[in-house]
Amino acid sequence: MEYIMTWIHSITSSIVSLGYPGVYIAMVLEGLGMPFPGDAFLAFYGYAVSEQEMNGIAVWCIGSLGYFTGVSIIFWLVRKFGMLVLNPLYRIHILSPERLDHTSTLMRRFSPLVLIPGRFLPGIRSLSTYAAAFVDMPYSTFTAYTIVGSIVWCGTWIGLGFWFGENVQTLLKHVQSTLTWATIVIVLLALLVFIIKRLQSKTRSGQ
Repeated sequence: MEYIMTWIHSITSSIVSLGYPGVYIAMVLEGLGMPFPGDAFLAFYGYAVSEQEMNGIAVWCIGSLGYFTGVSIIFWLVRKFGMLVLNPLYRIHILSPERLDHTSTLMRRFSPLVLIPGRFLPGIRSLSTYAAAFVDMPYSTFTAYTIVGSIVWCGTWIGLGFWFGENVQTLLKHVQSTLTWATIVIVLLALLVFIIKRLQSKTRSGQ
């Protein structure tokens, strides 16, 4: 994992210098579920738009397309090869079996929420595509939710970078911390609801 993080950090500056192709590459990496700061990159590109160094619509479209490309690659790899893809990711600690199981539970019950507003939650976003493939969600359904989610997610972070400009780094710290705690609370609440319903179901069947 440490090697991967070093590799990610070493290529970030190179990606930024690529301009529009860098937007696409960055969002593909984010879509692949790598430990990559996709929201920070989008905010940075939003700042570049505010400085009139890039076109906002182009960044938005290219970023959304790149993200959709990344998640589609992962979706089909997991759907076709299953544990052959997941086991190496478990070993290098990019994925956790327990977290994937929890996200899969959420996906079965709340798939629109996981794939649209869930894109804003770091702990869910990185696992949602794996979970969708893992629970055999139809690709058409996955595509519909993901397109909406990626467009909203990319547009929001680009907009935040545009409006907050040089203060975007401070914004990122506060927002990411809040989103991390929100992810934990949502997952715990969803699991609590799931457990309660299972217990109620067993009680009814026992009667």
